[in-house]
Amino acid sequence: MKTPRRPLLPRAARRLLSGAVLLLALSPAMLCAQAPPTPTPAPANPAVTDTEAPNAFWDCTLPGGNYTVLLGKISVVSLHEFNLVGGRVTELNIVTEGDALARFYFMEALLPGGGTAAADLAKTRLTELANTAADRTGTEKIWQKVQKDYPLATHAHTIEFRMQTKADLLSLHASAKKAWTSGHGRIVTVK
Repeated sequence: MKTPRRPLLPRAARRLLSGAVLLLALSPAMLCAQAPPTPTPAPANPAVTDTEAPNAFWDCTLPGGNYTVLLGKISVVSLHEFNLVGGRVTELNIVTEGDALARFYFMEALLPGGGTAAADLAKTRLTELANTAADRTGTEKIWQKVQKDYPLATHAHTIEFRMQTKADLLSLHASAKKAWTSGHGRIVTVK
């Protein structure tokens, strides 16, 4: 007489194991069915217009000039921050296959003890007054230009643009990166 064969696993463990196998088998199908995450759009910046162009160029017009580059020639689009004596710089670099480097930057002064709301408000108001005066008299807004101390601070093969706000700089970075990674040209203008 044969003794009944005992299963290796109790009935509850076999059910659990078969459920786990079924779950593993269906996991790829469930993952594929999920919608990809939608990217968070960059905040709107009314001072910057950014539209798709029908060509393969990133064309950027700024108060200090114009920079146009063929997207296929771009090898790097980078954004970084660093401190200087008395200030902080946020910088966008566009490196191409050629000799020139495009550098767009925003400088902010570091006030001793940190900035205050009153100081920021005063700076904003003074800038508005200076802009109004320059517009009325037809004079050039030199505070919007790159400042260099020749020959100490020359950057050979560098095309430089100084931005008036960090938001403008971040909008340029988003536009350049979008154009470069998608291969679709863009026209961006900073007012």
